[in-house]
Amino acid sequence: MNYLFKSISYEIKKNPLGGGIAEIFIKEKNNNQKKFSFEIEISNPKHYHPIETHKCGVYAMRTFGYNYEKKAPLENYKRELWIYKYNGIGESLLSDSLKWSHENMLGDFRVDPAEKYIVLEKGYLGADDYALVIKNLETKEDTFVLPFKKIADEYPNLIGSFKLKEWTKDGRYFWGDIFVGANVLGFFRIDALNWKTDIFPAPENTVGGDVLNFDTGYTTVHSGYIYFGVYELVQEEKEERRKKGIGTELYIESLITKKRHFVDKTDEPLWFFKPKWISETKLEYYLPSGERKIYESGKF
Repeated sequence: MNYLFKSISYEIKKNPLGGGIAEIFIKEKNNNQKKFSFEIEISNPKHYHPIETHKCGVYAMRTFGYNYEKKAPLENYKRELWIYKYNGIGESLLSDSLKWSHENMLGDFRVDPAEKYIVLEKGYLGADDYALVIKNLETKEDTFVLPFKKIADEYPNLIGSFKLKEWTKDGRYFWGDIFVGANVLGFFRIDALNWKTDIFPAPENTVGGDVLNFDTGYTTVHSGYIYFGVYELVQEEKEERRKKGIGTELYIESLITKKRHFVDKTDEPLWFFKPKWISETKLEYYLPSGERKIYESGKF
């Protein structure tokens, strides 16, 4: 099946037996006519990043030996990364057979555009060997390991968990962030040409909903934004800010040059603009009225 002439999409649903099911649709690009579809099992239908579709196939995490009713692993528990070709035939690529331990790596993943590397998170914050690991998909060997301790020693204010983001379109850089709860403390960028890692402290008030343009290094910033996580506290803070005439301002800021551009503002306190990059230079966002707006800055 020639992927180049096909359009790939998928739908996620809950598996009655536990876990989830992803239905993969292959359609003609020129007329959107459905040509073929198949279903695959996935670990978690509610995961924010359950599968990835690439030129060679669909990558997905699967869980075996798990009692979904009791929410407990069985003796034969394991998680595996599978690839499914577009004829529906799949095979296991990586296996994580240990139960919940610092060695577990198959909770989240990112495959690069050339399907040469996969990015994984090893263990958890607090483990001595907590790290970001990039493996060669062909050899399954570690190509690059970024120990969290190395970041913490140099940037003691950036103590949080890794969050996998995205590869740039050309596959040169991989981006991720370091977060605690809803707050983003910093970003990291790994260069696949030489495995050099750049660390960028996040602009003040950056939260998980802010969006990074992976090709330009610009991120959105809601100036003065505070995330409380408790409805009553949010309403109290909004009321205080209304009395003081404090609204919300939206900016974009370069992590690399620190240059900041004003985008828009509203009188509504603690307003989240729901930003989304739709190109390298265009940012979509929404006002409290529901109006959709586009900010375009030209080439940075």
